[in-house]
Amino acid sequence: MRNPRRRYLLFCEDTYGGTTYFTEMRRRQRFSNVSIEVGPDHGEPSKLVKAARKRMGAAGGRRRDQGTEYDEVWCVVDVEAPRAHDSLDEAMSLARECGIHVAYANPCFELWLLLHQQDIGGYLSTDGAMDKMKKLKCCYTGSKDFNAAHFFGDPQREAIKRAERLHGRHKGTAHPRDRNPWTDIHLLVRRLLDQE
Repeated sequence: MRNPRRRYLLFCEDTYGGTTYFTEMRRRQRFSNVSIEVGPDHGEPSKLVKAARKRMGAAGGRRRDQGTEYDEVWCVVDVEAPRAHDSLDEAMSLARECGIHVAYANPCFELWLLLHQQDIGGYLSTDGAMDKMKKLKCCYTGSKDFNAAHFFGDPQREAIKRAERLHGRHKGTAHPRDRNPWTDIHLLVRRLLDQE
């Protein structure tokens, strides 16, 4: 007997970056063994985690293995730089309490997109990441919208490798706000891809 499809619920901060990326990933991959739902709520980290918690509550407050409709619930959160979101610590704590996974990007989701195209080394502010994306004329419109063709297949595999290298550089640094540039979005992406 075939295992049932794993169901993922994802919440992303904005209506462009993460939302577009994961919606497009779902469309392009045509997962046969994974169901991805991108939640309708957006906003700063604590608002995002509260929306995910509320959605879990509407589904019984537990994961699918405990009788609800989702196997995993994730929030994709921008840390922001040079000043981290005020609600970052609250969001991290609430997510831990509720069993919600958090994928971080410091400074922002654009770092994850940049890693599809190039290595990123030194400190990066949110504005700096946006400026670097605008210089990638191949794929970014400047209004936070992007051409998804430049972010899947080989570019996605490269992004995972580059994110792993950044991850390794910050071992021993406890808080996401102190890791820059850094992301662990690749952990979520690999988890989705590994389900196939």
